[in-house]
Order: sequence, then C-alpha cells, then structure tokens
Amino acid sequence: MAKIVQFQTNFSVGELDPLLKARTDLDQYQNALETATNVYVQPQGGVKRRDGLKFIHDFGSSFTKFKLIPFEFSVNDSYTLVVVAGRIYVFKAGVLQTNINASGNDYITATAITADMIDELNYTQAIDTIILAHGDLHPYRLVRDADDEWTFEQLNLSFIPQYPFTQDYHEPTFTVTPSATTGNITLNASSVTTDTGTAQAGSSDTITLKAASSFTVDDQPNGMFIEITSGTGAGQTRHVEDYVAATNLLSVYPAWTTAPDATSNYDIKAYKPAAVGEYVNVKNGFGRAKIVQYISATSVKAHVVIPFFDTSAITSGNWESEHGYEDTWSDTRGWPKAVTFHQQRLYFGGTDARPNTIWGSRIADYFNFDPGTALDDEGVEATINTNQLNVITNITSSGDLRIFTTASEFVVAQSFGEPITPSNFQVKAQSRYGSKPGVPIEDLNGATVFVQRQGKSLISFQYTDSTNSYQSTTLSVLSSHLIKTPTDLAIRRATSTDETDRLFIVNADDGSMTVYSILAVQNVIAPSKFATDGLFKAVAVEIDDVYVIVKRTVNSVDKYYLEKFDNTLTLDSALTGGAAASVNVTHLEAKEIAIIRDGAIENSQTVPASPYTVTFDTAATSDYEVGLDFTVSIVTMPTEPRLSTGSVQGVKKRIIQIDALVYETQSININGTEISFRNFGEAVLDTPIQEYTGVKTVHGILGFSDTGQITITQTVPLKMTLLGLEYRMSIGN
Repeated sequence: MAKIVQFQTNFSVGELDPLLKARTDLDQYQNALETATNVYVQPQGGVKRRDGLKFIHDFGSSFTKFKLIPFEFSVNDSYTLVVVAGRIYVFKAGVLQTNINASGNDYITATAITADMIDELNYTQAIDTIILAHGDLHPYRLVRDADDEWTFEQLNLSFIPQYPFTQDYHEPTFTVTPSATTGNITLNASSVTTDTGTAQAGSSDTITLKAASSFTVDDQPNGMFIEITSGTGAGQTRHVEDYVAATNLLSVYPAWTTAPDATSNYDIKAYKPAAVGEYVNVKNGFGRAKIVQYISATSVKAHVVIPFFDTSAITSGNWESEHGYEDTWSDTRGWPKAVTFHQQRLYFGGTDARPNTIWGSRIADYFNFDPGTALDDEGVEATINTNQLNVITNITSSGDLRIFTTASEFVVAQSFGEPITPSNFQVKAQSRYGSKPGVPIEDLNGATVFVQRQGKSLISFQYTDSTNSYQSTTLSVLSSHLIKTPTDLAIRRATSTDETDRLFIVNADDGSMTVYSILAVQNVIAPSKFATDGLFKAVAVEIDDVYVIVKRTVNSVDKYYLEKFDNTLTLDSALTGGAAASVNVTHLEAKEIAIIRDGAIENSQTVPASPYTVTFDTAATSDYEVGLDFTVSIVTMPTEPRLSTGSVQGVKKRIIQIDALVYETQSININGTEISFRNFGEAVLDTPIQEYTGVKTVHGILGFSDTGQITITQTVPLKMTLLGLEYRMSIGN
C-alpha cells in the first residue's frame, strides 16, 4: 500500500467538463475542479466565495421580461436602465429615479416597446443618447437631459435607403436627353403628352380619366406619374402601369391606398418628386443613371452609374424606367435589428426583408442614410452574399467594423488610417461559427466575445498578427457543460490586481449563471457556476457594478427583483443597516433568512407576514445583514498522481490528511468536517469570527473511495478564500 503527497497549488482552470474526466493527460486536469459552485477564481489561482446580492428593487409580478442596459453619461453620472414592456426604469447608484419628466411616474413611458421585443432588443450609445433597435420597432432614441429628465422618441430618419422589393420596368413614350455622359447630370424630358382633369371613376388599382383625355393611344402614358391632387385619395402618387384609350381606363402600380372616385382630380406628368431613387436605363447598355433630385415635371437631376454613349436625345423605345423602389425599412418590410456607431457613422444591420444587409449613415449626419452619388462622406450599404444564409444578429465597433450573423463572422477591413467610404465598403468573411440571436456581444481586450448560434459554446473573435486575419477561438472548450441555452451576457473588467475580468452568462435552462474568470495575459479562463434561491433572468455591468434580475418565488408568488453583486455581502437579496433591534424584510415574506449581526451569526428566522418584521436575538450595535444563504461547493477532480507505475483510476484510495491553505477565511468545511476558527461555536458567541490566513489541517479521515476527492463547503455565510490543497493519501486495494 503506497502513500503519496499531492499538492494542488491553484484552481486556475475552474470547473472542468465531465466529458474530460478521463483526460488525466491534460495539464489543465491538475488545476481543475469537478465542481465550482458559487465561487470565482482569483488571478493568483485561489477560489473565493462569490459576492452576495444586495436587494435593490421589487418589480413584482406584472413584468416577466427584462433588458438591463448600462448607460455611462459622464465620469460622475452612470445609470442602469431596466427596460420592460412599455416602460424604462432609471437607477443611479442603485437608487430608482422618481417623478421622471415631472410626470409623477417613476419610469419613462415607452409604449412602443412590447414584451415580445425585450429579448432581442439591441442598443448602442453615443454620449447622452442611446439608440434602440428591433426588427419590429422603428428605431428609437433615449436622451438624458438630467437624472429625472429623459426624452424617448422615434429616431427622425431624414433619409431611408430605397430598395426594389417589387422591381418593375416601363417604356415611357417621351424622349429623354442627358446633359452629360458621366457624373452628376440633368435629364430633360421632351415630346411629352400630359393630362389633368377630374376622374370618372376609380377602383383599387385603376382610375378612369376624363372623357376628353389627352391620351388617345393605348399605352401612351405608360411609365409616367399620376398624382391625385384633390378629392378622394388626394396626395397619392403612382406609376402608370397600363392605359386603354377606348375606355380611358388607366391602371396604376402599386395599388392605391385609397381608391379614387368621381370626385378625384388627377395630374399626369413625366416626372413627379416620387421619381427620386428610380433609374433610367438605355436599352443598348450605354447608359444608366439614378434620379437623385426632382426639378420639374420635365427635368430631374441624376447620377450616372454607367456612362452614356453621348448626349444625344434618347427616344421612346430606346430606354426604360426602372422602378418599384420603396423604403428599405418600414412597418411592412421590417426595421433594422442591429445597431452601432463606428467612425462617425451610425450603422444598422439586418431587417426581416433584407436580413443580410448592413447600412451606414453619412459622416457625422447619423440619421441620414442617403447614398447620394457615392462620395466619400455619403451613405454606405453592403449585402452579405455567401453560400449560407447570413442573418445579421449584431454589429460592433472594435478597431474594424465587425459583423456577426447566424452563419459566419465578418469584418469591414480597413488599411491603417483609411476611413470607410462607399468605394471601399467591402465585407469579408473571417470564420464560420455563427452567433445566437438575442444574446449580446461584448468586447474584451480587443476580442469580441459571443455565444455560438446553437447556444452551446462561447467564442472569442480577434485579430491575430501571426495570420494577418481574424480568428475565432472557443473559450468554453473545457466547460461546455456550463453553457445551458444562454439568454444574456455581460463583462465586468478587472479594477485591481486581485481581480480577473469576469464574464457573466445567464442560462435559461436552469436559471444559473456561468461566470468565467479571465486573465488573458496568463491564459486563464476559469468557469464556475452561480446559483441562488431563484432564477437569474438578466445581467448588465454598469462600470464595475454587476446588476441582475432574479426571479424569486416568495410566499408562492413569482416576483422579479433587481439586485446587485456586493463584495461586502455574503447573502443574497440582502438588506443591510446600522444599529437596530429589528428590520422589515417585506420582499422575502415566508422565506427563511440568515442573519449576520455585528459580524456574528444569529439563528435563521422565517420572515413573518405583514409587517414582515424580523427581530434580532440581540440588537445590532454597529451593523447587520439579512438575506438568503446560498450553497458553496468546491469538489476536486478524481486524484491522479501520475505515478511511474501507471494510472490509479481503478485503485481504492484513502485520504489521510488534508492541509488547506486559506486566506482571510472565517468558515470552511472539508469533506464534511467543520473546521474550527475559534474554540466555541459561532452561534453562541456575541463576537464575530476573526478572519484567518494560514493552514487548516484535517486528520483522521476514514474510509476508502474510488476517486480520492476533496469537497469544500460552508455551513454559515461567512468569508472564505481557498488558495490550495495539500493532502496525504494511501493507495492500495
């Protein structure tokens, strides 16, 4: 029977996927844990009890879907916005802002936002303004004027791009003459027959012109514009689709919104303002121009796309008008789903009708998406066409403009110092993972972190000098079991050397959160699981404060609370205070709560019904904390000492002694044995347990096992940091 000494010096791998339990050959195996629940990994390698959750606000049961949006207005002013159906709540430093806009309401009215939009609501910020986007929502902006003064309004889009959803062609019977062969030109119409008058009748897509119409030949006005100038249907402009001279019956395209009748007055001309955005095509291929400005009924300005052969008049039959263009974004066609600011442009991405297209505004004219004549500062547009369907889910500004779709990852690559212009706006594919709709993406040290389309892995997308391209790396390759249908994601960046960056993922399957402790320079990616008495529903990081929405069942009623991680707390949904003999715990009625009074643990109590008063065993003289305890569990991997004689996986093992290195710790249980931090039990003394740094030893551990694992737990909600484990083990049959 052999005796060996093992020393696990750190836990920097975090919780390891059960599928890797046999991979004792991996270097990561020796620094991993089988279970890491309600702890996080420190950059030095230890594991620490996670922060408690401070209770902030009770949203009751009326709302079940939430979006948390961080909003940093200035160095001194930052907010967490809580978006629910029809409302936006504003919290500053954890305090709800009241009487918003002097309305008497403690929220911003946002009736345009429905519950169904919350999950996939996208946003971006520039200074005092947040832009909100969703496929079913005309983009809105939220502007901060003061803590309690906010403006929520539809984005005033001065120009929406056009697209030929129902492309149509006509051969007008008049002549056009270009003023030049290239560049910006004027197109003049001649040999034009026009007509005005009062209609005899109308239907959904026709109008019967006056009896003495100027048009005496079939198809004569085809391709021209008819406008209802007054009477029924006034204000509508349509293309003439067809004309029958014998009956004066004129068909229009598209159909009327309001059908005209015998009271409708009409006007038919070669051009109307509605011509802007249409094309004039010469049939032999020598000439194509886009109409960009209406001048008069016989003259428009245009930008040449394909040069004309010369400036000769182009007679009827030798050219055609191309139309059927309409606003790319609308209630009918859908609104952009993704949004970001990048290099003085506002970018929108993906609609229901055009899911794989991205648009950029004019430079510093953020709500104007007019492509104009393709000058450098004018609007840009690109459609991603590959052999896969690329539905845009997110776009972000990070060095280059990065575009994430359900199939692949793309960038708009730029040379150093070169701005994006219409001429160089090219979208290039980089990797093929695809990102999950509705889950935010986050930037971390130059990498964009996203959840893969099927929601089963966490991916990092970053430029690498070695390949001169972007690479996607799976961060969750050793911990995919902790990714359980993610619905939300946020990153808290380290603020000191004893912290890592922390990436929070909300899991829909079990309401847990997967938390990755990341130290990029040390290649540390250490996951753990956060669980509470309830379900995590949403998460956001406001500078360095992590806010969550938690669904808790209180007295048989599901309620939704806003809570904040607080490193001074060890309980969840916690309330704190100073000297007091009792406290009202309204939000935890009928719940059993833990009590920490003046640093000492008191007996747990069940919160009574109204007035929900919990009286302490002894009055607090300096401070108290009350709330829900949570389970801490740390389980090491099955022992594999890598002996020269081979593996010991099938050999019985007995741990004889455990030496736990702890730091500023007040409570720890090792393999079911409660470790003493003073000579008497915690509950009977009226003084707090002092924090201990050093080695705690457990002797006399009985029983053999197949795995030789060590389990660390806590029975009381006090501080605990475990730096390493040394243990002596007997191996033999």
